[in-house]
Amino acid sequence: MKLSDIITFARTHNLLSLNRITSDMQVAIRMHFLYAAIESGLLEALRTPRSREELIHQLEVQRPEILDALLDVGCALKELACQHSHYRIIGKRSLSLVGRDGDILAAIVQASTTYYCSVYQHAPERLRGAPSGPYLEEIGDIVARIGKITEPFVQGFVRDTVAGKGKLWLLDVGCGSGIYLRTARTANPHVSGIGIDMDATVVQQARDNLAQWGLSEHFTIIAGDIRHPPPDLQRPFDVINLSNIIYYFSPEERTSLFHTLREMLGSGGVLAMVSNVQSRGTDVVSANLNMATSSMIGCTPLPDLDSLQQQIQACGFSEVRATRLVPGSAFYGITAQRPSTS
Repeated sequence: MKLSDIITFARTHNLLSLNRITSDMQVAIRMHFLYAAIESGLLEALRTPRSREELIHQLEVQRPEILDALLDVGCALKELACQHSHYRIIGKRSLSLVGRDGDILAAIVQASTTYYCSVYQHAPERLRGAPSGPYLEEIGDIVARIGKITEPFVQGFVRDTVAGKGKLWLLDVGCGSGIYLRTARTANPHVSGIGIDMDATVVQQARDNLAQWGLSEHFTIIAGDIRHPPPDLQRPFDVINLSNIIYYFSPEERTSLFHTLREMLGSGGVLAMVSNVQSRGTDVVSANLNMATSSMIGCTPLPDLDSLQQQIQACGFSEVRATRLVPGSAFYGITAQRPSTS
């Protein structure tokens, strides 16, 4: 390369800006590589160093030129290395994906390169009125796996809500795996109650989990939509828990929901809710989630914290309090009480 060409290039382009964008591009390429390596089974196969021919056989490759290209990208990113004609994992990110917490990290990669990518890709036409996408039909498993990241913080909130409160009858709305019912029982051995979820598959999984944990005699799992409470919800409840589901309800639906939940609580009963809220420019994770929920059929934008608290209070609750669960985040636990009747 001639010095004159370098000088011309430097004069033609803003080198600092170009460096920033190309650095960001490498981050995007890395995420795309990790996604393809997860989905194709390449990372799993490379738990043990393997030759190209072994990979072709194990991964049932029909187009080896694409495997060659993918391996080359991995090596260029320093996620893979090839020694003595055998490929192996060397990158810290790839190694973490096949490690103990690999499934949660893999879910982040999968979410970032599928529906999160899609909501930005289709943002221009949606800004001008194009409909939202039917992502919820496809992403339930990924969402559940990502949710495990915040489980310790939600569990702490649940423990604080029920610990030392004596005998409690609990309703867990959108109970998922049943993990928070288990958390409540561990924190307070006098807690029992009901979990409800709309997904029949999830309901069965929660029942299986409770049986495995030896908690089936303390909790019942039912299928249903809390907007239309099934008659077998044995009320009144002392605590109603909602974790990471409020953005499935529109602001108008939330008013009806809070009135319904208030009526399902006994005197002095507590509504306990966990959710990301509007970031207000302070939390990129919540801001990104809001971009997604604003673009999905069946979801709504994340609630504004102040407006949500005011709405809860307007529905007849008192002592509405919000606690930030993750430092520096827009991830909150909110408690509110049905006023006691004398």
